Amino acid sequence: MDSIKIENIIAYAQLSESFDIENLAEKLPEFYYNPDDFVGLTFKLEDPKTAILLLPNGRAICTGAISIEEVETSILKVIEKITNAGIKINTKPGLEIQNIIVSTNVYKELNLDSISKGLLLKNINYEPDQFPGLIYNIDEIGALLLIFSSGKIVCSGTKNFEDAYKGIEMMIEKLSSLGAL
Repeated sequence: MDSIKIENIIAYAQLSESFDIENLAEKLPEFYYNPDDFVGLTFKLEDPKTAILLLPNGRAICTGAISIEEVETSILKVIEKITNAGIKINTKPGLEIQNIIVSTNVYKELNLDSISKGLLLKNINYEPDQFPGLIYNIDEIGALLLIFSSGKIVCSGTKNFEDAYKGIEMMIEKLSSLGAL
């Protein structure tokens, strides 16, 4: 089995009560704005390789980060750009993690049909004609696991690293107890 790898952290910071998106778009030309596609502004950073969405409700959403440090760095870079454009905002916002996505690979072909029969039916969604993986909810930690026949397992929906890792570990235990590993 691979170690558990962080794939994406989605977090937000409340930078203002609200943003005048059109005004921001004028003052921040390096931000992408197309009101026909999306109500906010998008800014892609190269280092760290993340994207920041600025929404009319004053929130900045960071996606693509693989560490809290990358989230913080990304938000700080956007704060600097906004304040350098002469717009007053909260320069010390708290961060709130919305979702942590982690993955692992057990390097074994998994029989999803037999796994779906061995797991609790109320927590499972397995429709191979609709989606190539088995979806399993772990309600007690708010995790959604995607199990693929290739052996890849993805955990999404948690708001802290402990629960994200726990979701993967719980699934590995379940797969082992079913004889799938």
